Amino acid sequence: MGGIGVATAQDARVETQRVDETPRIETLRLSGSVSAPRTSQLSSAEAGQVASLDVEIGDRVSQDERLMSLDSREAELERQRAQANIDQARADRDDARQRLNEADQLSAQQNIAASELRQRQNALAAAEATLEAQQSEYALWELRVSRHTITAPFDSLITQRDSELGEWVTPGDTLMTLVDIEALTLDFPVPLSAYARMDDATLEIRLEGDTQWYAARPQARVPQDTNSRQFLLRAEPADSLDLLPGMALEGRLLLEGETGPSVPRDALIRRPDGSVSVWLARQEDDEWRAYEQRVDVGGGHEGNVAVLDGIEVGDRVIVVGNERLEEGQSLSLIDDD
Repeated sequence: MGGIGVATAQDARVETQRVDETPRIETLRLSGSVSAPRTSQLSSAEAGQVASLDVEIGDRVSQDERLMSLDSREAELERQRAQANIDQARADRDDARQRLNEADQLSAQQNIAASELRQRQNALAAAEATLEAQQSEYALWELRVSRHTITAPFDSLITQRDSELGEWVTPGDTLMTLVDIEALTLDFPVPLSAYARMDDATLEIRLEGDTQWYAARPQARVPQDTNSRQFLLRAEPADSLDLLPGMALEGRLLLEGETGPSVPRDALIRRPDGSVSVWLARQEDDEWRAYEQRVDVGGGHEGNVAVLDGIEVGDRVIVVGNERLEEGQSLSLIDDD
């Protein structure tokens, strides 16, 4: 708004503001909630009996921290057997290599048949292959033993536990649920009509039961099914807030439109019949007078309301002292222009 005038002691004392052309801000009221995109329902890759539980619901855990374990004694015995097979295979490989070395020495003196030399070469190759197979078997059992310990895949909060000591679990059973509460998002369904106007949009949020509005940064616009005629607006708070998944949120999306006249909300006179008007201060023969003007109003933002029809840029609207004015009444104000 432009210049401001304040009334003198004569006539009706009023304060005015000049109507300027400003961007029209449309405010969309939104309802949303806090979501946790990074949520894991842990399961085991091995079947077994629950041997230990190291966490409770509500515990915060760090990545790779142990959460629970299954009875791994059988798998450990199989790993020991695989180790013994490796030792046996390594001894057989070493023996075959020694026999081949002896054959090579005899071959240099032409004291061994060529077929015997080939047989020993083949025996060493077979022993080495057997050793590799046993080493792979050991690695498999080493992996299966490690799978009996369930660890946290990321820093998280335990929100649910679905297993108890002594229970038998199988692969695919949900054992517990983890939520990364440091990576929460703010999700709002928004009418598709606003999709193309999001580039310059501003989002503000308010927590349920709170009176303060907080800035939020839009991250993604995800179209949903055409029947809903909405898209998902995903955002993150600009400030650190105490949030938990499932919290209800109120949002207001500020969409910038075309420029046009706007007036302070205090300038509006709302009639019982639903009409809206403003009082204008107009100068006639060096005297200021009040004239009521009906207006069509649009959305409001930060105390100003867009006027779609009824006034023009440059008009003076009365913002203080407009409660008991009469048409054509003489005014007293000071023009700061």
